[in-house]
Amino acid sequence: MNRMRRVMRALLGDRPRMLFLFVSPTFLAIVMDLFIRGGAIAAYSPLDVVNYVGSSLASAGFWGGPLWLVSRLFLFDSGRARLAARLGLGLFFGLWVLPLAISCYGAQALYHRVFQAYMARDTVRLGIALRGTLKDWLLAWGGASVFVAMIVAGVSVTLGIVVLVRRAAPSVAKVIPIVPVLAFFGAAFCFWIDFVESRSLQAAPPDTCFIHGVVHALRDAVTGKGWVRRGISLRTPASLPPIAPPSHRPNVVVIITESVRADAMCSDPPPACKAPFLDEVVPDRISLGKLTTQSPGTFSACMLLWTGLPPNVDFVTAHSAPVLWEVAHSVGYRTAYVTSQNLRYDDFGAFVQRAGIDLKVSAMELGDTKDAQIGAPDERATARMLEFARSVPAETPYFAMLHFSNTHAPYRIDPGLQPYSPHSNDPLGESGYFHNHYLNSVRMQERTLAAFLRELRALPSWEDTAVIFLSDHGEQFRERGGLYHIHSLYDEEVAVPGWLVAGPRALDAAQRSALRTFAGRRTYSQDVQATVIDLLGVFAVRDTFPFASLVHGRSLVRPADPEEPTVILSTSSGVWEADEPKYGVMRGDRLLVGSATNRWTCFDMASDPRQGTPLTGTTCGTMMDAASLAFPSVGR
Repeated sequence: MNRMRRVMRALLGDRPRMLFLFVSPTFLAIVMDLFIRGGAIAAYSPLDVVNYVGSSLASAGFWGGPLWLVSRLFLFDSGRARLAARLGLGLFFGLWVLPLAISCYGAQALYHRVFQAYMARDTVRLGIALRGTLKDWLLAWGGASVFVAMIVAGVSVTLGIVVLVRRAAPSVAKVIPIVPVLAFFGAAFCFWIDFVESRSLQAAPPDTCFIHGVVHALRDAVTGKGWVRRGISLRTPASLPPIAPPSHRPNVVVIITESVRADAMCSDPPPACKAPFLDEVVPDRISLGKLTTQSPGTFSACMLLWTGLPPNVDFVTAHSAPVLWEVAHSVGYRTAYVTSQNLRYDDFGAFVQRAGIDLKVSAMELGDTKDAQIGAPDERATARMLEFARSVPAETPYFAMLHFSNTHAPYRIDPGLQPYSPHSNDPLGESGYFHNHYLNSVRMQERTLAAFLRELRALPSWEDTAVIFLSDHGEQFRERGGLYHIHSLYDEEVAVPGWLVAGPRALDAAQRSALRTFAGRRTYSQDVQATVIDLLGVFAVRDTFPFASLVHGRSLVRPADPEEPTVILSTSSGVWEADEPKYGVMRGDRLLVGSATNRWTCFDMASDPRQGTPLTGTTCGTMMDAASLAFPSVGR
């Protein structure tokens, strides 16, 4: 018994209960978190609960060790030792605790109020890289007054910690407990190796999220990895010129799905191909040609679709060009963005914070987000979008973006709807089985989409409503040895489904006929953006928009030009930096691809649809000039 007491004393000190005072910042963070997002935490899966508990323990270790060590300085009460101790305490609380308290509590509460997420690993790292946008971030939070509130909150928390640590100091005077020391180094190790879930669902209290970000940024600097050069941040929108409202303003709905490749969902109407749920509801859909995304990642693909820019624009341009919601808003449309996507990921939500959106609903508001990558159930997004469509007055047109997420890996499925078999959710198993699992997910989403369109077509406003459907990018299933996306610019990752369906007054016969002239021809993200601009009635004044010289998309409801455009593709963009960027140029059925370590390679996709046999370097002709101009780092 005496031996056990000595062991416990060595581990926890004379009064173990007093150690709770040293981890009071952790308890404060948890209480604050429950107040801010208690409902979301209550819906966590068992795995997320485990992650949250582990992240809380990391927080306790991070705070408890240093506070316990510094508390001993309160015990010096006379002479020069007291003066030196007070100086040490002032430096520690002023230069260590206070900045952390401001950031972990005041700033996190304000940040979550604006973005429905906490500053975490990617936020901090990107914030350092893009520190020139700090003013925009502070303005988004509320300006000088909220900055003062952050400081006041941080000072209050710091003073509270000082009082508690001073009270606990006598309890650690006689022995040096081992647990607080080991806990600190254990927490630091967890932060250093990314053993904390602060990126997706953020299954961690707010202080852990921020501290993880700081430690990860420090690791990048120490290891020489460097800062991210490009990424999502707050936009500083360039002003649109005054635009007279067009005489005809149909409702426009753009539906973006996630990771669906062209051969996974049928774009043509029956009998050209079969999509059992869509064929019943939208047999009159018209294909958008051989639609090709210009970048195989969600962030980049969305930026290109929303702005019409090419992927090689710089960060400032990508964050300044007008987006579709702003254009629609400028001519009197009511606007909405309803998405089952997790906008916490890499601060995706920051990009649409200043986008002229009247109603913005994401996975955080829809709820039931059991997997950060899959997002909230798509059917919750469709239900919310139908509410919006029904709420808009008959005399007011609306522009709405419905953004799905459930077909992102690991792919949400309905156990009762699995027509593709054999199937497996194991990505490391048989690739064909895993591909079937993905196709079952796509089929489930097709059913959700068809149910939404059936309800939308039943509304009185359908007569003057146009719907465009497309995917952000495709998905690879070992065609090049890899899985998922953002790896290449070949068709499995960039060829996507795309079609349009519209009420009788939304498009006239000439526009429908023009759309059919693109059948069998390559079309691109920039063309879809131009088509939406045309449907909004402002295509004729597009040249007056900011950055108009960079926007070259063709409206697909105008007759196709016989000459094929030269189009830029890239796995990187002004809002996303790929680990090993791939660059490309496409013109009709010719594709030119290269990278910093590989010379340009040409493919003829008409004779080689799988892009497996490179042609000679001169086969792509003048495309080489466009490639060298767009991506000078790639050699010939």
